[in-house]
Amino acid sequence: MKRGFFFALYYGLSGYVIFRGFLVLPHILFFQGFYLVICAWAVWGYFICSAIKERLHLPMLNGLMAFSSLWLPAVIYFFFGICLADGIWIVAPPSFHAFFAGRLWMIGLGEVGLVALILIKGYLNTLDIEVKKMELSIEKTCPLSSLRVVVASDIHAGGTIGKRRLSIIIKKILSLKPDLILLPGDLIDGSRRVLEKEGIDQFFKNLAAPLGVYSCIGNHECFYDSDSLSAFLENCGIAVLRDEQRKVDNFFYVIGRDDRAVEIIEGKRKRKTLKEILKESDRSKPLFVMDHRPTAIDEAVREQVDLLVCGHTHQGQFWPINYIVDRLFPLSYGYRKIGASHIIVTRGAGTWGPPVRVGQKSEIVFLQLFFKK
Repeated sequence: MKRGFFFALYYGLSGYVIFRGFLVLPHILFFQGFYLVICAWAVWGYFICSAIKERLHLPMLNGLMAFSSLWLPAVIYFFFGICLADGIWIVAPPSFHAFFAGRLWMIGLGEVGLVALILIKGYLNTLDIEVKKMELSIEKTCPLSSLRVVVASDIHAGGTIGKRRLSIIIKKILSLKPDLILLPGDLIDGSRRVLEKEGIDQFFKNLAAPLGVYSCIGNHECFYDSDSLSAFLENCGIAVLRDEQRKVDNFFYVIGRDDRAVEIIEGKRKRKTLKEILKESDRSKPLFVMDHRPTAIDEAVREQVDLLVCGHTHQGQFWPINYIVDRLFPLSYGYRKIGASHIIVTRGAGTWGPPVRVGQKSEIVFLQLFFKK
């Protein structure tokens, strides 16, 4: 249902924007043909490249995919630009109409330039990773006086996130010298075969922390076989917790929950309740939970977990999608404390699809946890 609505909106907007653009083109067959070819690639190129990439290892596909993926935010801004231009045209004086009569292509060219600048700035935002620092008090005792935790979700390595951007993300995480690294899902966006051919595993193998690197499954891992990608991550030294808990040096528990896509997309297993996962845990010790989507916050609070970290939302990734995302989740981004539970939803260290963030930067969360004495 949601996917059908997305594609209907995507193709509807694309068709309207392309048609309006065609109307202002010079009546030269070469220009019109070239325009339609570029538009066709913009609309369908990402999906075509994704399919080819699973069969053939061609480095040039990554660049073609990235170019086509930019159409998703671009078509939104072109639509707003057309609406704005139409509004100005309605209220503009006759002299304005007289000047642009036969020169409407100038308005179209101006819109293309403005949208290009927005996308360039959006790409730069993805490279400038913001570190969100927080100090939190955990209301339980622990032999440790404090704990440095880095949370990085939604890296999406293997899609439009290539080795260059992945290297930037990994170096940023390691520069914070964490004791513990939590990666709540959507780390990768491709099949294991493609990821290994591109050497993505060599970058993940650089991740290390004294108390371990832990991940859970997100919805995108389920698109490419979550079992296969779990094995891929485990081979990189990342412990993938699948509806299970892990006691870390008798200090605390790290819990990883499967995303509900394991049921919906793969149909392989039923997601366990948090109560079932915590059945054998010592509740006197701190409980740190990774759950990709922030849809089970009430359940985490009910089970009195000390820390819940989520991703998935990307905080919309580009304006104005953030307003839609705000209405879809009880907490689409940021921090909230409910009872003794600290809830964090991060916008993510990477990007899905278009490698741009408009109105925000990519993000890694750095937590300094203090325990009750």
